[in-house]
Amino acid sequence: MLGFVLFSVIGTAAAQEPLSFDIPSQPLAKALYAFSAATGIEVMVDARLAAGHRAPEVKGSLPSREALSVLLAGSNLVAREFGPGTVTLAAMSPAAAPTLENQRYFADVQRAVENALCADARTLPGRYRLALKLWVGPSGEVTWAKRLDTTGDRTLDDALDAMIPKISVGKSPPSHFAQPIALIVAPSDTGTITGCSANMLAPRRAANR
Repeated sequence: MLGFVLFSVIGTAAAQEPLSFDIPSQPLAKALYAFSAATGIEVMVDARLAAGHRAPEVKGSLPSREALSVLLAGSNLVAREFGPGTVTLAAMSPAAAPTLENQRYFADVQRAVENALCADARTLPGRYRLALKLWVGPSGEVTWAKRLDTTGDRTLDDALDAMIPKISVGKSPPSHFAQPIALIVAPSDTGTITGCSANMLAPRRAANR
């Protein structure tokens, strides 16, 4: 029978307290159960809304609220209530649902992040996972950003932290564009460089000779 499903685990955890997560990418319903098991937070969601969605990987130390935000990325589900031990998920209202203008701007943000990663040989994408939240100001510049987990390489983490604040989208976000923006850069299956055009790589290769 379809309806609300409650993923219930004994215990509670504060939404702001960093916890260690190791939830692999999987169907959203299973990922929410794993989230509940890791945090002790009861998750209430209509099974019909969770069906057909796949949650991205969440790995590293971060607050429960942010971990849940990553899990819900792309599902059109949002947390309506977040109490000490319970969270209720609901579908995003039509007024807040992504519009074509929002989708185009999100693509612009993705492109800006990709360009920034490809501009430094140390941060070339494809070999590591990056979970990132950022806020774009009226000028199109990133005014706030936070790396949500570690890549496992301190030198790479430092390079990313230096690069992230320099990201520029080049134009202001739409007035109804929801922020902060959550992005995940996933490693390729082969661990090779992905997403960087030949034109972007050529100058670096020449400089490294």
